[in-house]
Amino acid sequence: MSEAAFYFNTTCQRPDKSKPPSAHTNISIHSHAQPVKPLFKKGKGSPKTKSHQHTESPNPTGQATSLDPHAKPTSPRIEKGAHDRMFLSTPLPDYKLAANQTTKARAQAQHQAALEKANRKSSSTGSGSSASGSRSKHAHSIESHAAATARGEIAGRSSSISSTTASSALTTITSSEPPPTDALLTKPFARRNGRRYLRDMTLPYPLPCDLTEIHRQTLRTMLLCQVFNGPVCSPAFNVKPPKRVLEVGCGTGFWSVMCHRHFSQRGFTSINFTGIDIAPLAPRMDSDDDMNWRFVQHDLRRTPLPFRDDEFNLVMVKDLSMVTPTTGMQQSLMDEYLRILKPGGTIEIWDGDHSLRMLLPHAPPSTKEDEDDSEDEEQVHTNAMGTYTLTPQTPLATPQNQYLMDYNGWISKALEARKLTPMPCTTMRPMLLQEDENLAEIDSRRLAIPLGEVRWEREGVGGAVTQGTNGHAISSKGKTRESDKKMLTAGQAALRRTALLTVVQMIESLEPILREASGKGQDEWDRWQGNMMNDLLKNNGTSWGECLEVGAWWARKKKPPGS
Repeated sequence: MSEAAFYFNTTCQRPDKSKPPSAHTNISIHSHAQPVKPLFKKGKGSPKTKSHQHTESPNPTGQATSLDPHAKPTSPRIEKGAHDRMFLSTPLPDYKLAANQTTKARAQAQHQAALEKANRKSSSTGSGSSASGSRSKHAHSIESHAAATARGEIAGRSSSISSTTASSALTTITSSEPPPTDALLTKPFARRNGRRYLRDMTLPYPLPCDLTEIHRQTLRTMLLCQVFNGPVCSPAFNVKPPKRVLEVGCGTGFWSVMCHRHFSQRGFTSINFTGIDIAPLAPRMDSDDDMNWRFVQHDLRRTPLPFRDDEFNLVMVKDLSMVTPTTGMQQSLMDEYLRILKPGGTIEIWDGDHSLRMLLPHAPPSTKEDEDDSEDEEQVHTNAMGTYTLTPQTPLATPQNQYLMDYNGWISKALEARKLTPMPCTTMRPMLLQEDENLAEIDSRRLAIPLGEVRWEREGVGGAVTQGTNGHAISSKGKTRESDKKMLTAGQAALRRTALLTVVQMIESLEPILREASGKGQDEWDRWQGNMMNDLLKNNGTSWGECLEVGAWWARKKKPPGS
């Protein structure tokens, strides 16, 4: 693992435990998510908040939760050593708090507390029949309010929650869509096979939502930013950055952090970032005073999305192919992206194939050093990273490694059963091209990242090629030139090792659906997985040219005629 140290240093930093917990604790009682520990230390400019004094009901943590819908209860204290057991300083929220009780439970608690308050007032005043009638009216009003709350009729009730961290204020975004069931509101996660997954079984998303998976996705985001030479591939923002950015399926919001750092290093610090996801994993990034971050918890299956028309200059859709089925959801979301995208704004999509292929011997495209061409600059960077540009002429074949061949068969079967595609890279460009009435300047960039040192690179590309057991060319023989032979630098080897780690960790995360597709029992699966990891990580089992295929696609929304 030491080869990927320059990635590990950034993603696995332990938090500064000398700093006090964040004071950003305001959250509506209608929110599904509780405040989580910030990814970074708290900024100095955030004002302190005060809670209104109202009757409060106890919760399992021993803290009080305000019953007033407009009150701002404080978050629970996080244990001092809690992060010592975590790779990342992004703990999952605690869903046992009273603020996340069901609507019925909150209504009952509110009703009971109000009746007790009325009884106390009645005993202290000792008034006659007029006071008794007043109490009856008050109790009747409370009962009506509680019944309305149980039916979900209280204003502001929604399944879309928005939290803003540029200040201590929170905004609840309402929606006409019905909220999820009470069980999913209070406990959105469930443990299966020792991992934490989304509890809602109607979701096609097969990956877990625990810290191990967060670490893998963080590594993948850093890997993509490295090979694409930045967090955005579209040339539209080379000179002028976007003002408002939406990250769809943001997870922890790490891509937004990378994008913020990228532009802030160039002097642009006033960009507004918004993340939307069904899982409340996004930290509240209030350490950087100049980073404006807002998280909206929302189920993407519920359209319209809780945003205004023409709101964003950049809509970033990253690694969403395991979220959106190949049915009508992709088109409905594309319609929403175009609605909330500002005319002249950019939509950019990053994704990768889940089924793996193998690069056959070939030389990368040559570059012309004497010409100032952006494509040549991209190719120079691609060559420096030890990756390969994918074109229609790039020779590819099924993998030679037996374990990856097994995985390909199982993942294709498992994803197709969920109406997901195992090779989304083939669908992205056609999806943008069919929107040519609204989109212009459609372009893309696809790369293959080998998962280790490749034999035909070391031997040289020239001469005749030999064939593997499956009939595909895998290495070269014959007379070769010394210039054709390629030795990896330390950085290139580390990058490929990181890509391999993300693949192996994804296979681990997909164990439930892969084991089901394979028909293996637990013991048989454990043996297969152990042998697979030993072959890939220790025995250089990807030396035939097996690679991770990733891509970026972007387009600009056309402006109305005459504007």
